[in-house]
Amino acid sequence: MKVMHPHISRLAKTLECKASGWPILYPGLPLGGNPRAGGFWDPVIERISRRLDGWQKAYLSFGGRITLIQSCLTHMRCYFLSLFKLPASVAAKIERLQRDFLWSGIGNLALLGKWLWRYPRKGSALWHQVILSIYGSHSNGWDANTIVRWSHRCPWKAITQVFQEFSSFTRFVVGNGERIRFWEDLWWGDQPLESQYPSLFRVVLDKNIPISSVLGPTRPFYWNLNFRRNLLDSEIEDLEGLMRSLDGLHLSPSVPDARLWPLSSSGLFSVKSFFLALSQFSGSPQVFPSKFVWNSQIAFKVQSFIWFSGTQEADHIFLHCSLTIGLWHRLFQLAKMDWVPSRSILDMMYIKFNGFGSSKRGIALWQAANIALIRIVWRERNARIFEDKARNSEFLWDSIVFLTSLWAYCSKVFKGTPLNVIQLDWIAVCTP
Repeated sequence: MKVMHPHISRLAKTLECKASGWPILYPGLPLGGNPRAGGFWDPVIERISRRLDGWQKAYLSFGGRITLIQSCLTHMRCYFLSLFKLPASVAAKIERLQRDFLWSGIGNLALLGKWLWRYPRKGSALWHQVILSIYGSHSNGWDANTIVRWSHRCPWKAITQVFQEFSSFTRFVVGNGERIRFWEDLWWGDQPLESQYPSLFRVVLDKNIPISSVLGPTRPFYWNLNFRRNLLDSEIEDLEGLMRSLDGLHLSPSVPDARLWPLSSSGLFSVKSFFLALSQFSGSPQVFPSKFVWNSQIAFKVQSFIWFSGTQEADHIFLHCSLTIGLWHRLFQLAKMDWVPSRSILDMMYIKFNGFGSSKRGIALWQAANIALIRIVWRERNARIFEDKARNSEFLWDSIVFLTSLWAYCSKVFKGTPLNVIQLDWIAVCTP
C-alpha cells in the first residue's frame, strides 16, 4: 500500500509479473472496488452490450430473442449478483438493454438512416460507386434504387427498408432546380405538389419532370407543363392557384439544389433527431394499445404473444373469420352487449367496452377474456394447419372460459376467490 509507481514497476520486472490496480477480476468478478458505485458495474454492462451486438437480432425471431435473454443474459447477471448487491440504477440500465434487444427498437432504424443521408453526399466514395453499380439510381436522382431482390442477403437491403420513413422527414432546398422533381419531391409547402394539387398531377404527362424544366432558368417562368387532355374548369382554377403560389420563387442558376434535414437546427442529419421523430411519428397507421395488454393480469409470455400478433396483419384470423365471429358474439352476449365487428383487432383492444363493469375485477376479467379468445383462436389455427385437427365452437368456448377464469384466479384482484366460483358466473364475481 502507498508504494510509488516506479518502485512497483521495478518489483514487477524483478518478479517477472505484471503490475495491476484495483479492482481486480477473480474469477471474472471485480474485487476491491465499491459495488455501490455505478462504474463498478461497467464491465457487466459492457459484456451484455457486446453479447447483444454479436447476436444480430435482425435475423432472430421474437422467440429466439426471448430465449437468448433468458438463457444467457439473465444468467450472466446472476453470476455477479451471487456476490454483490445490484444498485437500482444499474438494474435499470441492464433491463433497458434487454428491452431494446427484445423489441428490436427504432434505434436500429435511425442508425440505418444515416447511410441514406450519406449516399448522395459521398458520390466519389468507393462504397457509393459499388452500390450504384449494383442497384442503379432511384427515380428521384438522389438515392440508390430501393428495389432489392428478395434473395439478396446484404446490408443495403435492410437500409432500403428505412427509405420510406427517412424520405418522409427530408425536404429539398431549391437552387437551380435541376435535381428536384417538380411534383413528387417536398420543396414547397408542407406536402409535395402532387398531394397539394392531385387533380393536376393525375393528368400531367411527365410526372418526374424537374423544376428547371417546368419553370425555366429566369423569370418570368414559362410553365412547361404538358397534360394528356384539356383541363376542366376546376383544374384550370387549381393551375392558376399553383402559379400564384409559386410567384415568389426564385431560381439560382449557379447554386446547386440541396437536401435538408429539418429535424435538426443545422439542417444536417443526426441519428438522435431521426430516433426521436420515429418515436413520436411511427410509420404504422395504428398505435399498439399498450395499456390494455401490458396492464392485464396475465402471464408475460401471453402478453408478448398478443403484442406480436397486433403487429401482424392477423385481423382475418382474430376478427373476421366465421368461427371467430361466433366466439366474439358469444362473449358480448354474456356481457349483455351487442357487438359490431371492428375494423381491426387493435381497435377491439382500444375501445373501452366495460363488458363486465368498470370495477377493477370487471376490467381485469374483460381483458383476460379478450386475450384468452385470441389465444385460443391462434391455438386452433395451429392445430388445423399442423395437426389436421378441428374442434367445434363449443369446445373452444369452454377453453376460453377456463383460461380466462384461471388467469383471473391467479391475479391480485381475485385473490381469495375460488376458481370454480369465478368460472361459474363472471358477472356475479365482478359485481361489487
